[in-house]
Amino acid sequence: MDEGCKVDRIREKYGLTALDERLRRRRSKKDASLRDLDEYINTRVVEVAMVSAGADPVEGEPSNYLSLLRSDDSISRKEARRELAREGVPVDELKEDFVSYQTVRKHLNECLHVDTSETYTPEPEQDRETIGNLKGRCENVIERTINRLRKHDAVRIGEPRPAVALKVTCGRCGRTHDVAELLRTRECGCACADDESTTARTGLAETENREGDTSK
Repeated sequence: MDEGCKVDRIREKYGLTALDERLRRRRSKKDASLRDLDEYINTRVVEVAMVSAGADPVEGEPSNYLSLLRSDDSISRKEARRELAREGVPVDELKEDFVSYQTVRKHLNECLHVDTSETYTPEPEQDRETIGNLKGRCENVIERTINRLRKHDAVRIGEPRPAVALKVTCGRCGRTHDVAELLRTRECGCACADDESTTARTGLAETENREGDTSK
């Protein structure tokens, strides 16, 4: 173990014995980004801290707490801290143990000898899953917020069932699409898709013509 590597120390402290292998697999097989990996590590840290304190976290709860503790919303952060503290989790120590994506990159490069140079390969299905996960977290935050307000009679509503709709509008035709559906179909369907294809073909033809002129 590299004494200077925070990821190694966290792995030992929280008993994450299979962490390195899972990081390698997620990076190589699932093309996980550095930020995906830091989120994976920190979620596991939250989960182990909760279990060690005697809590029984349900699926998605550690990830939700991580999102809240990192939130820009100070009210959400304070509420998450209070809830974790009530469970017996040492929140300040927990946050000190969170790793950044820069720390993950250093661990991959120097400890695991994994190349982290950025080579982008389009993966619409994986991106669709990532956005779906973010949508789920947003709905969790909304549900927790509404329930907190209900408890103090600041909002009157039945059991909240949040539904977040993620939309994107085409800047050419103005048509609006569900993001997940757009990533499934992969095109707007308006004339702009044909225009972009034509532009790409024209650009390729012009490049080939220039290369031909140069070789004469």
